[in-house]
Amino acid sequence: MEGSLLDIKLLGQFHEPYFPNWGRKLNFVPEMPFRRIRMKYVASVALALFSVAAIGEEEYSESLLQGLQGVGLEVRPLHVRSNHFDLDEAILEQHVMAQLDELQVRVFSEGELEVLPGRPYLELGVNVAHAQRPSHLYSVTLKLREMAALERPKNTSVSMALSTWERESMGIANCPEAILETVDRMIRIFSQELHSINVEE
Repeated sequence: MEGSLLDIKLLGQFHEPYFPNWGRKLNFVPEMPFRRIRMKYVASVALALFSVAAIGEEEYSESLLQGLQGVGLEVRPLHVRSNHFDLDEAILEQHVMAQLDELQVRVFSEGELEVLPGRPYLELGVNVAHAQRPSHLYSVTLKLREMAALERPKNTSVSMALSTWERESMGIANCPEAILETVDRMIRIFSQELHSINVEE
């Protein structure tokens, strides 16, 4: 709503002769700089995204990680709508592999996954959009995907990769390192839940 009102306010600046009472009717505050309005809008969007991400965190049960011996890894194509961020899929994959190794989460090769029941793999997705220099809006999604057979009529078999564990984080970053820190945090969450449910008795 605020973004729409802002558009109307800006139109009012150029058509003041045709709207003698535009300042009063549209609640326009001439002394408020456009940059302050824009940053307030960006902050509101980020806060709303954080709320949405927090809601989805408890939708998956830790028991779904039981018996999981390791995972594969897939980094989805990086979407960066900015010329100020030096970040690509190779950097992300190398970073995540190092984190998983440090946290003692086994990473299977593609060949090993082919013979593993369910072929579980972690899927990492990162999106970055330039908001206002140096601020960038970003989202990081980490999913555990596994092959599952869907129930269908007799003699019909349908299988597909389904998400059995998922976490998402969104926010504002001024540098790639801030996004990598978010990735680290999500990898740690996965590792903690994986190890806690698979503690050897």
